[in-house]
Amino acid sequence: MLTLGIGTSHAPAMLLPVDSWPKSYELMRGDVGQPESAALENDETNTAAKTRIESGIARLREVIREAEPDVVIIVGDDQQEVFGPAFNPTLAVYCGTEVSGRTMPGFPGGGSDYVVDLKCAGEFASALAAGLIDAGFDPAIMTELVPLSRPDGIGHAFTRPGHFLGLADMGIPVVPVFLNAYHPPLPSGERCYELGVAIRKIADGRPEKVALVGSGGLSHDPVGPRAGWIDRDLDTWILRKISEGTGEELAKLFAFESDMFHGGTGEIRSWITVAGAFDSIPGEVVDYIPLHHAVTGLGFAYWQRPAEVSG
Repeated sequence: MLTLGIGTSHAPAMLLPVDSWPKSYELMRGDVGQPESAALENDETNTAAKTRIESGIARLREVIREAEPDVVIIVGDDQQEVFGPAFNPTLAVYCGTEVSGRTMPGFPGGGSDYVVDLKCAGEFASALAAGLIDAGFDPAIMTELVPLSRPDGIGHAFTRPGHFLGLADMGIPVVPVFLNAYHPPLPSGERCYELGVAIRKIADGRPEKVALVGSGGLSHDPVGPRAGWIDRDLDTWILRKISEGTGEELAKLFAFESDMFHGGTGEIRSWITVAGAFDSIPGEVVDYIPLHHAVTGLGFAYWQRPAEVSG
């Protein structure tokens, strides 16, 4: 049964030490002119932001420990790490028994590139994939991971939360679900919401206690034309809908073209999927940190189903 949902950003700044942030910021913003608010960030504000990031992560780890899930489904995107021009599915489910990858291969700064080994719930994943097909989805099925683009294993959308949420350390089996967020054609918000609904129904038919993690976002466009610019209005609207229990309104996103929907902002699709799984249940917004040095509107939230609903 589905008991816990989590939405979390996975920006490099979340793993990097604060003294590496200026170099990271310079690398990811490139030559894009920055908003005036970026000039207000300094060593003092960055240190305070890092404290908030660590507090947000600690809270998410705490709710995972309290929930004691038997399996964690991670919904994340792939940025030409496993997939690429030769094969780029809209949706894929990894059904193997283990997977590995690095948190920040090739990324400069502070010894924050970790190898993450994740145990995977292969049997559950196969049941999930079969259930999604029955629900009208057509996921690609993977029983082994053979990266087509980079030799570093599964991508950062899975390794980073696997690391900072403590899933690898706790030994909780995961199911990586790849949801395309970068490479057109892209799924609509409505389709992502429907995916979450389908995942909930499948999980509720299983004996395991299941947690669902949406990895990525919120608004950001690293190394893109809007790098360093954060859409606070969009981010706060999303978080307000989550806290109000009106997550179905997130299904309206990506139904129209907007320059702000490109780049990393597309990862909000993972959050929409979790919102769909929890439908009208309000989520708890842990924190929102619009941080230029992370080139990201950092968000942390979770959903818990009441015992009478999940029991």
